[in-house]
Amino acid sequence: MRRVNIGCLISIFILSVLFIPPASSHDASALTTNIKSSDVQPNNANILLGDSVYWINLDSRENVTHRIVRDFDGDGLYNGTNDWDSGILLAWTSNGTCIDQNGSKIQGCAVTYELNFNDTSDIGTYEYINLIYLNGTLIENRTFTVTVKPDTHQEAISTYCFGDDCEEEIVPSTNIESSIENDKPYWLLYVSGTTGFLALVLGIKMIFFHQNNTNVEGKN
Repeated sequence: MRRVNIGCLISIFILSVLFIPPASSHDASALTTNIKSSDVQPNNANILLGDSVYWINLDSRENVTHRIVRDFDGDGLYNGTNDWDSGILLAWTSNGTCIDQNGSKIQGCAVTYELNFNDTSDIGTYEYINLIYLNGTLIENRTFTVTVKPDTHQEAISTYCFGDDCEEEIVPSTNIESSIENDKPYWLLYVSGTTGFLALVLGIKMIFFHQNNTNVEGKN
C-alpha cells in the first residue's frame, strides 16, 4: 500500500512540473490617452515594451483641432524617420465625417492616433507636443511624456540561447595533478573510516555469533 501511495505522489509531482506554464511576455495592450480641452490624460503615460499608446481627441470645442507631434531630429519638421505626427485630429464627435460612402477612411482625416513601441531601442522616455489649432491657426502647445519600460519576462526569454547562438563559456584550466594531490587526504579519510566501520560491524557480528553458539552448546 505504501508503494502505491509513493508512486502516486511521484506521478503527481512529475505532472505538476510538466504543466507549469513557462514565463512569457505580457499580452500587448493599448493605453488610451484622452485629449481634452484642458489637458491630456494621462499626461505622463507609462507602458511596457510591446504596448502602444492610443490618443483620442475628446475636445468638442467648435473649430478646435489637435495634433500630436515629436521632432526627434530637431529640424522643425515632423517627417523624419523617428518623428511623430498624427496629422490634424478632429473631435471624436466628427468621426462620421472621416468615413466616406464606401466605409473607407478619408485620407488626412482622423480622430485618433496610435503608436506602437515594439523594439528594444524604443525603451526610454519621450517628450511630445500637443499642438492646438483654432480654425487652422496654432493657438497653444502643451508638452507631455511617454515612458516605455522593459518587459522583464521578455528579457528573461530573450537571454536564453541554443546551439550556435550561445557564446562559448570559457572554463579556466586546472592542474589535474595538483587537484588529485589536494583531494588525496580526504579520500584516504573516507576509505579508512569506511573500513573501520565495516570492521566494527563484523566484530560485533562475530561476538554475537560466538555467544549464540556457546548458549546452544550449553543447552546440549
